[in-house]
Amino acid sequence: MSDLDFIKDGELRKTLEDSFEYVLALYKLTKDPKQSEIFRNETYRVIIIYVVSFIEAVLLYRYREGGVKFKSYEYKYIQSLVDEYKHIQKPNSQVVIAVQESVEKKDHQIGLNDLVILFKKNKILTADNILDINEIRNTLHFNKPRTKNFDLNMVNKALQLIIVILGQFSNE
Repeated sequence: MSDLDFIKDGELRKTLEDSFEYVLALYKLTKDPKQSEIFRNETYRVIIIYVVSFIEAVLLYRYREGGVKFKSYEYKYIQSLVDEYKHIQKPNSQVVIAVQESVEKKDHQIGLNDLVILFKKNKILTADNILDINEIRNTLHFNKPRTKNFDLNMVNKALQLIIVILGQFSNE
């Protein structure tokens, strides 16, 4: 997949290529009229999971290469103040004092939402549907009710996002 040539990490590129090949194989299986509706629906779910994970991996790679870092705050040396100090809105809560330190977020703390917002803000990314597809992915947990069926149209939109994103990054 020459559109992934911008990814210099050979292992990641191979994983993405293999995953995309798997998605295409699944996609072809859903076209078989002998497959049941439940098979197609569940396969569409798997494809969407893979597509969002693919996009997330590409964005995280570009983020790492870009030099921009996400920050978060850690609070250290936390000390409780005496009970006489009360917060007006939370009078039953303990008031503390601490040192606030800005730290770089680790990769596992960075979500797809963070990456999309960063790339859109910096006008690097124009694909608007990524977070919508991610919302679909977030509903795929087995303990959540299956209130929505997935269809070929949803899968096609998700696959189109890969093409758009790869087109944006491979042309830089």
